[in-house]
Amino acid sequence: MKRAVTATTAAAVLLAIAGCSSDTEEKKESGAANKGGATTQASAEEFARTYQEAVNDENWQRVCQMRTERYRYGTVQSCVDDNTETTPTAAPSLSETSDPPLRRADGSVIPTRAAPSASGPERAATGRFEAGDVVTVPAIGDHPAGTGVGVEYTVTWPDSTTTTKEALRMVKQGGEWFVDQAEEIHASDEAHGNPVRDALMNG
Repeated sequence: MKRAVTATTAAAVLLAIAGCSSDTEEKKESGAANKGGATTQASAEEFARTYQEAVNDENWQRVCQMRTERYRYGTVQSCVDDNTETTPTAAPSLSETSDPPLRRADGSVIPTRAAPSASGPERAATGRFEAGDVVTVPAIGDHPAGTGVGVEYTVTWPDSTTTTKEALRMVKQGGEWFVDQAEEIHASDEAHGNPVRDALMNG
């Protein structure tokens, strides 16, 4: 009888040890998955900020390198050429700025406002770029499934400050992020629970 009790006790101990080991492994796997997800989100946000800054700075070499081949419509150089001013323009007046205009995520120009006063700024200045609202977005049309990221920054004029919000569709190719779509986030997009996804799916 004593041997039977001892054997039963030993079996119970082994089962308990096995159960604890299984729980520990599951927790490790779950922690690794959560860490991986957080790393992916952080890298996506950083890439989105860098991309939007390059667009606003009109650094077309950098912008085109960060786009998918589909979005740049060819090679990096052809994309740079398409976005670089090559035709002569009239000399700006004293009230106009010689700095390049600000641009949205899709490359379109944000209209400037004249500021003739020599004591004030002559063009809009952008504030800090914030990125967030990372979401998974399904494929639509020519756009592949990817990761949507919202980018927000302020635009300060001589007499007012506005906020610009953009949604970027990003995909990974060869382990690297690339932008495949950029859309402005409108009030109609923000009326729902997922403005980044709505802007990219309806753009």
